Amino acid sequence: MEIRDLGLDDLDAALDVRSRSFGPLSSTDVDQWKGMVARAVDAGRQLAAYDGSTVVATARINAFGQWWGGRRLPMAGIGGVVVAPEHRGSGVGSALMRAVLERSRELGFLVSALYPATTAPYRAVGYEITGTRRVVEVSTEALRRFSGEPVRLRRGGPEDAAELTRLLAAGYQARRQSGPFDWDPLEVAVDLADDEILTYLADDGVVSYAFAGDHLDVQTLGAASTSTLRALWRLVGSGSSTRSSVRVALGPHDPLFWMLPDNEVAVHQTQWWMLRLVDAPGAVAARGFPAAIDVEVPLVLTDPLHEGSSGRHLLVVSGGQGVLRRTEGAGGVALGPRGAAALFGGTPLATLRASGLADGGDPEDDPLLDAAFAATPYMTDYF
Repeated sequence: MEIRDLGLDDLDAALDVRSRSFGPLSSTDVDQWKGMVARAVDAGRQLAAYDGSTVVATARINAFGQWWGGRRLPMAGIGGVVVAPEHRGSGVGSALMRAVLERSRELGFLVSALYPATTAPYRAVGYEITGTRRVVEVSTEALRRFSGEPVRLRRGGPEDAAELTRLLAAGYQARRQSGPFDWDPLEVAVDLADDEILTYLADDGVVSYAFAGDHLDVQTLGAASTSTLRALWRLVGSGSSTRSSVRVALGPHDPLFWMLPDNEVAVHQTQWWMLRLVDAPGAVAARGFPAAIDVEVPLVLTDPLHEGSSGRHLLVVSGGQGVLRRTEGAGGVALGPRGAAALFGGTPLATLRASGLADGGDPEDDPLLDAAFAATPYMTDYF
């Protein structure tokens, strides 16, 4: 068994493994899938396990930027992890994920996230549940009735990919969000070229949505001002004569919940996602922290897949920034890669201790760590 970059000549073989794992794609989806995988191959982000010359497993690294405390970290979004049925249980999946993490580190990613079909194989290589993607259903008519001043909107196209990314990023940074991520503008441009996705831009906001069966599916919506936010929602609501409901993935503190006049929101679907620190010192240094917090807490980190993240450290947080400093001091809260990922994502120390993901240290330091890493992480996109 050998793990290496997927060859472009093996796209059909990789598609066969994917179909045997998740079911066949439509002819249109096949073309989109091959285009996406080919771009990943060109960038060194598509790995495969080969048994001789036969592809038996694949995994893709999506190049994302994920926001933590209002600061953007390079994030490896792992998708398309598939193992041919006849090779499951052989250890090939775990070996492939270890290679994926090594490649992610080589490419400069500091954190990695994924949506698990099952958690056990990902926990085995250090991922842990950190946040959710929650899709809600809203009355289209309620959105149509939003009041507010008119806002000039224009249609968006592939040439607006960088602007769409910039507008969303400005909101994540201003609201010090944790969890949302942005796509490479090249991938955004592919979506914007799709006639079935309707995109509109304002000077300080953007919305993308599509007709999906009996509802409207909002894929992206963000704005800096209240007037633009209300105008974008009204635009979506203008489709109330054709669709009675809208589905959209929102963060737990999205303004829409406070803008609706009545209880017109229902949870449609909730998905967990998992996080791993690819480079713990690098991730802590790049993450945003509460500006009013000053903390110094010893940590003992153990990461079997990254020597640079292992060892005794002093976590120092001050002025909205953090650093893990190597230290020879004794003691400290002990965390493996799963515990470190969960703490990074805002999971309270009490939960980590109760679940066996944290041990040792001074319990009086627990509230300090909770305050430093406080977050309610969420994602709105699926990959």
